[in-house]
Amino acid sequence: MKFEERRVRRILARNTLLFFAAFAVLFSLFGVLVFQLVSANVYRTADAQLGEVRDVATAVAVDPAVGSVGSEPALGSSAEIREDIELVPRRGGGEGDADVSAESIIITSEAYVASNPQLIYLWRDADGKPLDTEGLYSVYPSYFNDVPFDQGNIGRVYEARAGGHAYRCVNYAVDDSDGSGYLQVLVNVDSELALLDHFTKMLVIYLVAAVLGAAAASYFLSRKTIKPIVASMNRQNEFVQNASHELRTPLAIIRAAQERLLADPNARVVDKFEDVSAVTDETKRLARLVDDLMTLSSADAPVDDDSEAEPVDVSGVVADVGDLYADVAEVGGKTLTVVAQPAGEALIDADALRQVVGILLDNALKYTEEGDAVELRCEERGGRVAVSVADTGRGIDPADREHVFERFYRADAARTTPGSGLGLSIARALVERARGTIAVEGNEPRGARVTVMLPKARAR
Repeated sequence: MKFEERRVRRILARNTLLFFAAFAVLFSLFGVLVFQLVSANVYRTADAQLGEVRDVATAVAVDPAVGSVGSEPALGSSAEIREDIELVPRRGGGEGDADVSAESIIITSEAYVASNPQLIYLWRDADGKPLDTEGLYSVYPSYFNDVPFDQGNIGRVYEARAGGHAYRCVNYAVDDSDGSGYLQVLVNVDSELALLDHFTKMLVIYLVAAVLGAAAASYFLSRKTIKPIVASMNRQNEFVQNASHELRTPLAIIRAAQERLLADPNARVVDKFEDVSAVTDETKRLARLVDDLMTLSSADAPVDDDSEAEPVDVSGVVADVGDLYADVAEVGGKTLTVVAQPAGEALIDADALRQVVGILLDNALKYTEEGDAVELRCEERGGRVAVSVADTGRGIDPADREHVFERFYRADAARTTPGSGLGLSIARALVERARGTIAVEGNEPRGARVTVMLPKARAR
């Protein structure tokens, strides 16, 4: 396995684990939050019923002269006096006065018991032993004798189990003429527990499904995030391979020529002119290739701020470059027409613009035959500056048009013509650095057209 493949797999595994951990934590926190909310509210109805009893279980003032319930009972803030409840004060040890307690209770009438069929009233003596039950039914199971009871837990709602059932309970102290004792009020919550148990199972199933979905989503997102990295690595490998190939050819020619020169050290230079010329030409070719690679490297560098670039009169630069290539076209028996209309200024480096126009003209003149025509045009188009080079040469096959801007790419028909395949790549890099676009299309009825669109510079 290649080093690059191992590196990609490590990155993929790391990203997958990071995404999975993030999803798992989020889903777990969400599940815990939902469970807490549901479990905290599942007993709301039962506790509200117990709370109604607790609200009326308040101390009342006693008329010390007659020992009866006073006309103004001291109720809690949320309590209401009901006609079906008889409030009986808790008698204290104070002389001539009653010991008023917030947990003093109450003797319920049959009408109140019938109005709350879910409530069960378990009377206990002073030692906490069960005495009797009251509720909707006249007889209750004997396991009520096993209901837990704590004499110190008065007035607070708690949960208890007995006979395989679950109850919410509240205890009250009772003092009446027959003596002191306790009243334990219970509400069966089996249905609430069953609901909570079913919800818990569904929540576990949901979390398992969510974790599995998170694993799949993590892998998908990792693959998606790593695609640009893989594409960049592939482009880098392809670039290195192509650059190595382009560098190897002139180096091989130079080496062969030098070996021939070394084989005959006494020969005159004039006799080895071809070998010396080959070394010179290939050295120049290497220099151009290195310059092109440096230009691509500079163009690929990120641009932090374009405020340093000065606006350039595009039509002026186009006219100047066109004049330079006029002689080249004339020598090749080709016609070069330059149409530089005033189109405004663009925010692009002047040298970069000259290089782009030069690349387009060089390609057009290189891939046309004697008698063909080349047109260099600059104009305003749709609020932008358009620079185009059109020729009547052999043109570019539609299947090759989407690849012509790739580095070192050369169509089959162009391989017989000298070149490195970097020209249009450099042009695109320089144009995109100036936030412009470049495109190639057919030039009907024959030839090709390359168009550069540059945004106009803002008026100062």
